[in-house]
Amino acid sequence: MEGQQVRALYDFTGEPGTAELSIIAGEVLTVMRDNVGDGWCEGFNQNGKSGLFPVAYVQIVDTTASAPNAMTASQQSSGDYWDDDWDDDSEIGQTQAYVPSQQQQQQNMIQLQQHHSVDYGDSMQTIHSVIPERPIPSVPKRNNKFSTLIKSGEDNFLLGVRVASVPESEKLYIEEIEGGRYKWVPSRDPYSCVVTSPKKESKLKGLKSFIVYQLTPTFNNIQVSRRYKHFDWLHGRLEEKYCFIPIPPLPDKQISGRYEEQFIEHRRTQLQEFVDYVCRHPVLACSRVWEHFITCTDEKRWKPGKRQAEKDELLGVNYFNAIQCPDSTLDTIKVEIQTDAFSKFITGLDPVVKNFMAMAIDQTKKCQVLYKREFQKIGQSFTALGHALEGDDISRGRLTRALKVTGDAYNEIGKFYEEQPKFDWEPLSDKFHIYRGIISSFPDVISIHKSAVQKRRDYEKLVSEHKMEPQQLRELSQRTDVIARALLAEETHFQTEQEIHLTQAMKTHLTEQITFYQKIVDKLREALSAYEG
Repeated sequence: MEGQQVRALYDFTGEPGTAELSIIAGEVLTVMRDNVGDGWCEGFNQNGKSGLFPVAYVQIVDTTASAPNAMTASQQSSGDYWDDDWDDDSEIGQTQAYVPSQQQQQQNMIQLQQHHSVDYGDSMQTIHSVIPERPIPSVPKRNNKFSTLIKSGEDNFLLGVRVASVPESEKLYIEEIEGGRYKWVPSRDPYSCVVTSPKKESKLKGLKSFIVYQLTPTFNNIQVSRRYKHFDWLHGRLEEKYCFIPIPPLPDKQISGRYEEQFIEHRRTQLQEFVDYVCRHPVLACSRVWEHFITCTDEKRWKPGKRQAEKDELLGVNYFNAIQCPDSTLDTIKVEIQTDAFSKFITGLDPVVKNFMAMAIDQTKKCQVLYKREFQKIGQSFTALGHALEGDDISRGRLTRALKVTGDAYNEIGKFYEEQPKFDWEPLSDKFHIYRGIISSFPDVISIHKSAVQKRRDYEKLVSEHKMEPQQLRELSQRTDVIARALLAEETHFQTEQEIHLTQAMKTHLTEQITFYQKIVDKLREALSAYEG
């Protein structure tokens, strides 16, 4: 639909202060991008005014334009630093253009007209806010692991038909620890990486703008500059390469308001959470594509490294060939019991974490709007009472001044509530955004092991029917154990993460809450002192 003209079927009023374009039924518009996402496209009207409008509100007029040609033209535009061949300022990314069916258009219209609320299942308590809000954007689900495994040749790996050549630098090691558990063995010393100094830059003489973040790893203290789309590219590479590891999610993509100071800072903290998780993961932290991402400062090195990552053959199931682990045979029944228990744990945890995030976001909105407004209304009432008493000669003096101090105190408390979420509720929400994405990806990771176990059972049947050699089954079982140990090692890492880092997150949250309420107590004591002789 890109480059085509469409006719508005209905009136649509854009929300003030956003990138939405108001349209009138019957007017003709030209579509610039139909891949904005969530049922929206971007275009301009006959007056030259551009913006976003709902796909469901328009109908194609001219079907002769070529969407692929339009896309090609946009890709050939002058790019930013190092990336002129994959330039796209869209926060959504390029997806295949499509024209919604009439039924889909009607569904989109209904969704646009409905009021949203946050509700996560019958078993959970629904979070109801007095403040109108949109639901929490869902964490993008990565490609189904089972499909990836089949396409990558699961049978080839299990039967050892195709054994990929693995350089020493790509090998991953798993060791057994106390209690019959397994863990990844880090191949380098721990390090961290800070995300700082977001700033707005532009290109094409200011026609396109973007935010650049500075990343500095502690092992070399050399700063690199990266955009959100660079993170998006990295995320795609990590997901494609490590089918057996849930990759932490990036911040939610945004269409409008991307250059507002508050949004930029919040995105920086969310990117920091993503970077922190990758640095703490013993496999991801040593990934070649990740190290290239956080260390490359030279254009001449960036492009070859990027191309090498995109042509990497050790992807998905093929990367199981790189895993080095103990040769001992696993107790299949014990492993299945353990993985089933973990699967049930993840299934039960998923809605609870979603509900927790809804609560944290709801508290943020209430603090910034509802609680602030309520305390300022209280302050206004005390101030008004003081002004009214000034008309009485007897009451004029200390009492009226004390009432004004009280009013000012409550007004300040309202401002405290407005500022506080960025110290407690927002960081907690950002932390759980990461874990929500990890949890939602675990079922796909678990399905890889279940698929391998089922194939082993199928081949056991073939051996019993003398259609397969016992030696082949033994080798297949060893490779199935590799998949099992990878899953068990990832379970161990997740359990360590939730124990250490969620504990720290809660301690930080409660410390900030105590400081916050102490400020309120101090302010009320200050007001009380105004009444004392």
